[in-house]
Amino acid sequence: MQQKRHRFRAETRRVLDIVVNSLYSHPEIFLRELVSNASDALDRLRFESLTNPDVLEDGRPMEIVLEPDRERGTLAVRDTGIGMTPDEIVESLGTIARSGTRNFLESSSTTGDEQTPDLIGQFGVGFYSAFMVASRVEVRSRRAGSGSVGSIWSSDGSETFTVAETPMDLRGTEVILTMKAGMEEYLDPDILRSLVERYSDYIVHPIVLQVPGSDDRPVLNTRVPIWTRAEKEVSDGEYDDFYRHLARDFDPPLARLVFRGEGTVEFQSLVFIPRSKPLLTLLPDQRGGLGLYSRRVMIMPECPDLLPPYLRFVRGVVESPDLPLNISRETLQKDGTAKQIRRALTRRIIDWLESLSTESPALYSSFFSEFGELIKEGILTDPENREKLSRLLRVWTTLSPDAPVSLSTVAGRLPEGMQGIPYITGTDRARMAAHPSIEAVLNAGGEVVLFDSPLDQLMLQFLTEFEGRKLLPLDREGGWEPGLDSAAGSTEELETRFAGLIEYLQGRLGKRVSEVRLSTRLKESPCVLISDRADPGEALRAVMRAANQEVPEYRSILEINPGHPLVEKMAGLFEQDRAGSELELYAELLLDLAAILGGGRPDDPSRFGRVLTEVIAMKKAKNEAGG
Repeated sequence: MQQKRHRFRAETRRVLDIVVNSLYSHPEIFLRELVSNASDALDRLRFESLTNPDVLEDGRPMEIVLEPDRERGTLAVRDTGIGMTPDEIVESLGTIARSGTRNFLESSSTTGDEQTPDLIGQFGVGFYSAFMVASRVEVRSRRAGSGSVGSIWSSDGSETFTVAETPMDLRGTEVILTMKAGMEEYLDPDILRSLVERYSDYIVHPIVLQVPGSDDRPVLNTRVPIWTRAEKEVSDGEYDDFYRHLARDFDPPLARLVFRGEGTVEFQSLVFIPRSKPLLTLLPDQRGGLGLYSRRVMIMPECPDLLPPYLRFVRGVVESPDLPLNISRETLQKDGTAKQIRRALTRRIIDWLESLSTESPALYSSFFSEFGELIKEGILTDPENREKLSRLLRVWTTLSPDAPVSLSTVAGRLPEGMQGIPYITGTDRARMAAHPSIEAVLNAGGEVVLFDSPLDQLMLQFLTEFEGRKLLPLDREGGWEPGLDSAAGSTEELETRFAGLIEYLQGRLGKRVSEVRLSTRLKESPCVLISDRADPGEALRAVMRAANQEVPEYRSILEINPGHPLVEKMAGLFEQDRAGSELELYAELLLDLAAILGGGRPDDPSRFGRVLTEVIAMKKAKNEAGG
């Protein structure tokens, strides 16, 4: 047997260094690549046998065999596929990016789509990942239908490789790895089993484990790619089992979607919604993603490019023959294909959730209670789908304090003449439902949305209308204002009557509020504090502080109710003794009372206590004096 020594081409040597030393993030990837190549070889054999049955030779089963040998320190990956001639083995294994699979696909492109075989990848690069774990790699191969002469290719991954002819009775290829020191774990049958389960579970050909000295030959890839089967052919139990296997979840999924994308980009997907949120899904920096397959081979266990971050709770798989993969198969190239799949899949999932909300309200309610904050995150970050996502919101309201409803439901219940959807923000729904700023809406028979999450305040910076109706912040300047006319008098009369008191309060309280004015929103309460139109809200201020940004100070607006006895009392005191201490005490009391009625606390609780005590004592003294 005469050996011929060859030198790797310069570019091949350079790329080999990259592959071995830096390209792959995990050495275990080598097994995925070798199994993928073996699957390619079997696919080529199957395709060629359609026109040349003789290549099947003795009818050996089409399979992939893993044979770890601890005594010798070797791992063999063997297939019964198409094999290689001596010339092909030099061409394919001596040159990076010259691949039998790629050349075969190019030559087959003229035979028509119906005959195009299901192949993936470029043999050269994936093959060289073996040198991450092996000090020497030997390849034995014989081309199907070529007699009994095979080839042996051997290299330690340095400058050269050798090729020699050798007698071989059986077709196919065997890759034998002599493991490096410290890489013996890949000779453990249990580790091989787990790697096949993780990366190659859905290879269509059986992957067999054969341990020397044992008659057992278990098939490691026992699962079937159910996302390729018609949905009506798969039972709920099969889907649930697949989800549990995929998500490592004990519970069945809350819901599932089987979706096939067709057109410029083809893909198949099977996605699930968990019943409860995995802990890490609430962290925006957790990339997550769907499992990515191409022609039955896992490319990435979690591909972050296939869904936007706010859908990171979705579990499932996507398979597409159209996805361009980078040289390591670990990350997608940043071109338009993945973006098209992402756009189509995102829209389909959102539409699916909307259908779920109308067809199975109870089920959707369970979903939103778990993942509603992520839908709000989507409204913040995805302007393209913001309108659709807003229809997925479920909100508490003054008419629905115990069961949240959609904004569509709220819009349908608006009283005649009310052009927008009134809302208020806060953290305590009970206090929000009693907030003075909502009195006018409730008095008009309206309904107020109670946004009680800190994320709501950020979301509402972007969600300013819903289905053509403006969202109206009642606790902020610019919300719904029905007009000043009341039982206390017309607008002109009220403004004239209280002008002096308002000017006095503005001067007295001007350091603590930006403005004092008559209120159009109060019906029962004497006063209310509302936010300035430019105030971003406490949630956004907290974000700015966390980012070490300068946070401008905003003072609230004090509105007073001209029809309330307390305000009328103060107007009378102003007319009688505008410089008196009693009016001064009432002014301090009014502002602190506004803070308390709004669910807050006085700026200085001890001062509020002293003022209240003085007012009570003054009132008592007047009563005793008969005043």
